[in-house]
Amino acid sequence: MSRWGEGTMEEMRSLLDRISKSGIEVPQTVREAMCSLHLEQFTTYDFNGFFHDRPVVFMETENGGVKTISAPHMIVTLLHHLELHQGQEVLVVGSKGGYIAALIASIIGEDGRVVLIDPSHEIVRHTANALAGWPTVDLRQVESIEVAPIELPGELNRVLITGSIESIPNWMEERIVEGGFVLAPIGESHHQELMKMERQLGELHPTSLGPVSFGPVDILESEPKPLSAIEIADLLETLIETCHEMDLCEPEELQQLGNIADELRLMQDPQEGELEAFITGHLQNFIHLWPMIQLMFAPTLARPGDIENEEHHDFDFDEFRP
Repeated sequence: MSRWGEGTMEEMRSLLDRISKSGIEVPQTVREAMCSLHLEQFTTYDFNGFFHDRPVVFMETENGGVKTISAPHMIVTLLHHLELHQGQEVLVVGSKGGYIAALIASIIGEDGRVVLIDPSHEIVRHTANALAGWPTVDLRQVESIEVAPIELPGELNRVLITGSIESIPNWMEERIVEGGFVLAPIGESHHQELMKMERQLGELHPTSLGPVSFGPVDILESEPKPLSAIEIADLLETLIETCHEMDLCEPEELQQLGNIADELRLMQDPQEGELEAFITGHLQNFIHLWPMIQLMFAPTLARPGDIENEEHHDFDFDEFRP
C-alpha cells in the first residue's frame, strides 16, 4: 500500500520550508516538482530519513557497493544551480535512481529532454522501471563516462554529473556551448568541490559552489577495496600531521608512526598476506588512534533540512558517501 498521501506531502512541504529557512534557495519550480513526485517510485528501501534531509539508498551490490538518492538539500542545491527553464535539453550523468532526472523532466516540461546515462547495467534496469511513463527522459547505459555515447546531441547546454570525478571528460568540455555549463563534484574520492564549469567567450571558467563528498558515478567503484601500502602510508602521514597539530601524541609516538609510513612506502608489490602481517605486527603503535582514523573516513554530513536542526544553519554542502 502506498504511503505517499497528504501526510507525506505535508512532510515534503515542511522539509523544503526548513531547507529554505537554512539559507538554501528553493526555487518554486523545484518545490512543485519535489512535491509532485512519489519517492517510492524510485526506491524500494525505507525513505523516512529523506524527510530528515538524509540520502536514501536505492541499490546495493553483493560486494557492498551502495548508491543513493541524494539528500534533499543537495538535490535542491543541484537543481537551483542548473538554472532550468522550459524546453531545455539536459544531460545527467549517474542515475540517482531516476529521481533527479524525473525532477528535471518535470521542470523543463514536455518540450524539454533529459538524457540520462549510467555505466551500470543493474542501475539502468532499475532506473528504466522507475522512469516508465516518462517519455522525455532518454536512458542509456554507457561503458564509461570518459567516452562520448553514440548519438548523443552534438552540443551540450546543461550537464549534471551526480558522482565524484577527478576532471570533466574531454568530450563534454568540447561540446559545451557558449553560456552552457557542467555542474559536477570534482576532486578526490572522499572530498570534492561542487564546481560549475561555464563556457564564456570560448573558455571554460570554473566556479566553486562549496565542499561536498559524493560517491563515484559507477556503483562498482563504491564497493570497498583493500588499501594499498602507499595509501596506508598516506593515511598515517595525515594522521601524524593531525596529531601533531592537536598535540594528541608524544613525539616518540609520532616518530614511530613516521617510521611505519616509511617502511610501507618501501613495499613494492607485497605478497599475499605480507601487508596484513606488517600492519598486525605494528598494531600496538596506532590502535589507540583508531577513533581518529575512522573520523578521517567519515566527513560530517550537513542536514540543514532536518527537523532537529532548525536552529542551526552553519553547515557545508556535504553529500552522503557510502
